[in-house]
Amino acid sequence: MSAQENKYSKMVMPAILSVSLLTIMAPTAVAPALAAIKDAFPDISETQAKFVVTLPTYIMVPVGLIAARVASKVDKKKLLLLGMSIFLIFGVAGGFVNEFTHLLLMRILFGFGLGIMTPLATSLIFDFTTTTQERSKLLGLQGASNQLGGLVFMALSGVLAGISWRYSFYTYAFVVVSLLLTIFFMPSIPPLPARKENQGNGKKEKMSWKVFVLAFFAMMIFACFFVVNTDLAIYMQASGMGGADDCGFALSIMRIPAIISGMLIAVILKKLGDLTVPIAAVIMAIGYVIIAYADTYAVLMFGCLVVGLGGGFALPPISLFLPRIVTARQRTVAVAIITSVAQCGQAISPTFIGLFVSDTCENPYQARFIVSAVTTVIIAALLLAFTRIIPKKPVEEKENHQEAKCQCTCHVSN
Repeated sequence: MSAQENKYSKMVMPAILSVSLLTIMAPTAVAPALAAIKDAFPDISETQAKFVVTLPTYIMVPVGLIAARVASKVDKKKLLLLGMSIFLIFGVAGGFVNEFTHLLLMRILFGFGLGIMTPLATSLIFDFTTTTQERSKLLGLQGASNQLGGLVFMALSGVLAGISWRYSFYTYAFVVVSLLLTIFFMPSIPPLPARKENQGNGKKEKMSWKVFVLAFFAMMIFACFFVVNTDLAIYMQASGMGGADDCGFALSIMRIPAIISGMLIAVILKKLGDLTVPIAAVIMAIGYVIIAYADTYAVLMFGCLVVGLGGGFALPPISLFLPRIVTARQRTVAVAIITSVAQCGQAISPTFIGLFVSDTCENPYQARFIVSAVTTVIIAALLLAFTRIIPKKPVEEKENHQEAKCQCTCHVSN
């Protein structure tokens, strides 16, 4: 992208980051209202009530993969506006229904909008930046935006749910801000042309297997991280370190170091390079161990803060490996694969941990955090080895260098 295009508007990046602010918090934004929803529909079970939170996640994974492929053929701005419109209409509509089946239908349709927005939120960063330094800075800010969105909107939703469960769905109206920023400040993003060697021969570019390896790493890091969300409250209650309010405070405070480390990720990446994600994973593992062996609430809180610190710069930099693996035309699909598979981490988390820990263990909750720590360290080691087998330069830069070298050789021979 030229310097002139980069100066198109200083509001382009706020527009992109505002989308990131919405995507991660979206499915769980109404979680504080689940108890009230259960009371409003007394015939449903607790499991059915949880579908209000989980359904959009299940829908967004396949939709995200489809949307990423569509994005390679249409204007990304138009696709993003479509996703945000669906997000707004069916997100807010959940607060107006009177039947639980209608509420679930609204959540399914809401998942379509979320699925379109999620991969674009990251791929747009690559479209509007040209250097690794710029991308790392914005990916860090994106991660910080995700955490900030979770912190702010969960709190806001809780306050609104205290008035009425319907009001918690109104938090989705914030997408109007992103919608306006996108309409007025984001330029059109037409699809990139196919690579020269693929034009005219009918062949499609194959997605590198390395993208799926990265996606697996992201999924496992996310699966281990999700143990904190699922097991911390029960662990605290069983060990006598606090109740639901204390757990909620710990989970909220955990986002603060994640926001700070996300904002500093460009500096961290400059210092650590390819070691960034492995070191972040090890920091998370240390936090899990601290939580597992905590004997007071203060120590447990410290462990949560350490996990949050590592989590803040563990996942965002994974996308920075993509330019070294796939072409610019493939990046949106590659981002969708990584984000979608990473989201699956929360679904497989209980099953994966259950392979090693059963409820008959002497202290199953402590054991789950230990398994998370060991798994995260193993992933860190594998990821470190992975960085040694991928190119150091972006694919296009490497190909241009080889093409220039070939042309130079041909010129000399002539």
